[in-house]
Amino acid sequence: MASKAYSSSPPHAARLLVVDDAADTRLMISLRLQREGYTVLTAGSGPEALEIVNREGLPDLVVLDVMMPGMDGFVVAEELRQMGDIPIIFLSALSDTNTKVEGLTRYAEDYVTKPFAFSELLARIRRVLLRVAPERALEPELVIDEHLRINFAQQYAIVDDEQVTLTPTENRIMHILYHNRGRVLSPGFLLAKVWDPTRRGTVESLWVHVRRLRSKIEPDPDNPRYVLTVRGQGYCLPQRNHMDREPTLVQDV
Repeated sequence: MASKAYSSSPPHAARLLVVDDAADTRLMISLRLQREGYTVLTAGSGPEALEIVNREGLPDLVVLDVMMPGMDGFVVAEELRQMGDIPIIFLSALSDTNTKVEGLTRYAEDYVTKPFAFSELLARIRRVLLRVAPERALEPELVIDEHLRINFAQQYAIVDDEQVTLTPTENRIMHILYHNRGRVLSPGFLLAKVWDPTRRGTVESLWVHVRRLRSKIEPDPDNPRYVLTVRGQGYCLPQRNHMDREPTLVQDV
């Protein structure tokens, strides 16, 4: 009877990321969340979780273990916060008040202690998703032109009415280009703005991300209309309705 009380479909088939070094816990949570209609990604470590987010884009919510070898949950949460606004629910055997207060104050929407009842975890997941859904619905889609719109907060693009997910790096590249429309941004400028100062990217990695971004948003990636290459200078998003205007060059910072 209790499960029928929660039979409604989750908002927009939300994507969840479950991060726990215990394989049996990951499997159990993943299978049961999928039965509830969610799309579920799983990771057995912090670095794996960050790689998934970089590759797949931001999930709608992360269920995150605290005690993990190498990179604990608080460190992972700090990294995730730099990628975007991602709701986090900690799931941990650590039940002391200080740990819970730190987690809730600095990083997370909620904190569930192990051992736990799945029905409680599910209720907390639904509560967080319902709370953040109205906020995200109000976030604007910025119009590039009649063929392309982008929501930077939720990290997706609408290309001819089809939604595509942007990775955090692709989203940051497009965000910087958008706020510098009509200006040519040198590779050094983009590397300094897009990448974390402690993990500077390379010109080669920038080229790879630009190529992937074009494959998602350009009608013809080999002849781009949005992310233009100005030979010997850098990249440019042209001004809307001013495609023939000569762009200015922004050098390294």
